[in-house]
Amino acid sequence: MKRFLAEGEALQQVGVMGLRAPDGTVAENVPLYRIIQSKEIKPESGLTAGEEAACEDIGRGLADIYRQYKRAERKAKAGANMRAQNA
Repeated sequence: MKRFLAEGEALQQVGVMGLRAPDGTVAENVPLYRIIQSKEIKPESGLTAGEEAACEDIGRGLADIYRQYKRAERKAKAGANMRAQNA
């Protein structure tokens, strides 16, 4: 579908679709967009409220995973130091 954006509208990328050539090989990836109201986009970040919430959620989850990793790393290092002292 082709159309011009009306005043106050913007495009938001919502995904990517991988295309295939007629012979079945992987061709290019094409971005998928939806039309949103420009006022939904926060000027400070350039993101919508939903995008900001998603970024915060993934950031919180990744921070938890990183904390677990560092905790396990410290435990492993302490265990190696104990073994070295006892040897």
